[in-house]
Amino acid sequence: MTAEILRPSTVDTPVEVLAYLTFLLAEEAPEADFDAVETSLHTLPEGDRKTLLRRAVRDARTVRGILARRAQRERETQALYETARDLTSLRDVDDVLSAIVDRVRRLLATDSTYIALIDDDTGDAYMRVTAGTVTEPIRSVRQRPGSGVGGRVIATGRPFATTNYLADPRIHRETQVASAVGEDGVVSIAGVPMKLGSRVIGALFAADRHERTFDQHDIALLTSLAHHASVVIDNARLFGQVGSTTEELREAHAQLSAQRHALELAATAHELLMPLALAGADLGEVADTMARLLDGTVALETGTDRVAATAPGGIPVEAVFRGGTVVPLRAGGETHGRLYFGRAEPLTETELGTLERAAQTATLLVLLERQTATVEQDLRHELVEDLLGDREPDWASLRRRADRFTILTPGEPHVAVVVSGDAPDLAATAECTATARSGLASEVDGHVVLLLPGCDAGATARAVAADLTAKTNTSVTAGAAGPAHDLERLRATHREAVRCHRLLLALGRAGDGMGLDELGVVGVVLEHAGPEQLHRVVRRALGPLLDYDAEHRSALLATVECYFDRGQSPPAAARALGIHVNTLYQRLDRIDRVLDGAGWREPEHTLDLQVALQLYRLMPASPAPARATRTSAPSPSTSSAAHRTPPT
Repeated sequence: MTAEILRPSTVDTPVEVLAYLTFLLAEEAPEADFDAVETSLHTLPEGDRKTLLRRAVRDARTVRGILARRAQRERETQALYETARDLTSLRDVDDVLSAIVDRVRRLLATDSTYIALIDDDTGDAYMRVTAGTVTEPIRSVRQRPGSGVGGRVIATGRPFATTNYLADPRIHRETQVASAVGEDGVVSIAGVPMKLGSRVIGALFAADRHERTFDQHDIALLTSLAHHASVVIDNARLFGQVGSTTEELREAHAQLSAQRHALELAATAHELLMPLALAGADLGEVADTMARLLDGTVALETGTDRVAATAPGGIPVEAVFRGGTVVPLRAGGETHGRLYFGRAEPLTETELGTLERAAQTATLLVLLERQTATVEQDLRHELVEDLLGDREPDWASLRRRADRFTILTPGEPHVAVVVSGDAPDLAATAECTATARSGLASEVDGHVVLLLPGCDAGATARAVAADLTAKTNTSVTAGAAGPAHDLERLRATHREAVRCHRLLLALGRAGDGMGLDELGVVGVVLEHAGPEQLHRVVRRALGPLLDYDAEHRSALLATVECYFDRGQSPPAAARALGIHVNTLYQRLDRIDRVLDGAGWREPEHTLDLQVALQLYRLMPASPAPARATRTSAPSPSTSSAAHRTPPT
């Protein structure tokens, strides 16, 4: 079936377009065919159908890219497999090396590739095999250590790449070599060292006749094949040294087995770790994989003393931390953690290389996890700021964003808590507390705000204040309000929590946690009052009683509190105070004299007095001078006033 047959007759039929896209994917069609489909969609009117088809084209492109990368990885794996198979054969060394450079040239799509080896007598690098070269001088180049790309790679033992060989100021060029490179038309070159253990024996190169930037993937593939080429050279050396004695044969066999084991271990590690990196697995899977592969105990640590994953093996994890092999998780010059490994037998060099590859995979996963956490943290902050900010939010959009985090669920009660303190890390600590309680936290209008599930605002405020005080080692004040059962009400609840927090500070209750409903009428009537204003209110209404009690060690203020608490009923107040009713009437008469008349009992004055009493109850208690002993203990309603010093 051809593409013309399946090409949709009109873009108005989404089914045909989707079928055609599937056909293109199945046929591994070029990018231009997908461009043609996308271009044909321009004639459609804007709407859901056009959006759907555009998304389908975009997804098809993504799938095509994934398939292309997978095919590339398969080709690379096949090339590594074929090279490894060559190593087990007794083919001519130059034939195997030629096969390697041919595979490099095919996989990297370069114009030429070649292998240079070190002359043991002079130390110069000379060409051993080439593929794709067009002139004779390039095939006979010799370079001194440190000269050109080859001399630099061999001298440093590290990969090197240049987009323009003749113009790169980092390269020390010899005239003869530069002339040969220019005659062959080479512009960009990448080279990696060929090593046997820590000894550099040569270099593998890939070159293009145009400017090209070789990326990390290209360098990694070159390095893998350079390792195979090193094994070929080493095998040749081993076969050349095989003598007539049995001991020599045993030694050669042992070395070959070690090399084969190294290749198998490297291939197995690649096969196990690559899917973990591509799938974004957690660090526990990396630890388990390496523990099984190397038959030991693995521990991964990220951040400061944070054990992210462990996989127990033959020895305890604690012993691994004390004396195991440590490989840092590094990227971009920064250390993101450490990989610890331990077992009874020492690690071989190949196994250490496998551990280093595992550390690279773990580093990638740590960076991905941190990036994801950072993005999600920013989205949470934006959600809180948009919900509680001055500007009215788009409620439909806000609801969808809240649903994404599975928090602030409609119908479930939430409280708003506003906190303050002197700790520089208060906002970050509050966010950790909110996350642990399945809530949100952010800074809004200069306040640190937590939105937490719960029904009891006061209890939540006290718990948050205690938690943050313990974590920051500083006094933290928390004012709360709620509960709210929807986003609209939660927005209003935040304003109430701000008011509660402000009143706590005005009342001198810094370091406490309280809900707005616990402030009673104070929380409703007083909103913008400061500490001085509140103290003036208390002093104006209760000052004479406080002064009299302090001077005479009496309980007039406690009597007034109990009198109001019992609905202004003298008999009920007398019973609550444990005194005779006549004694109560005598106290009421004395209160009348202290307050210049009995007007304080009239309805128009009782509200002022009761508000002042509630403010007085809310203010911090401090020890007062000892009072005269009474015949019976005061009731709970009198204790709050009986142990305070008068405000000044």
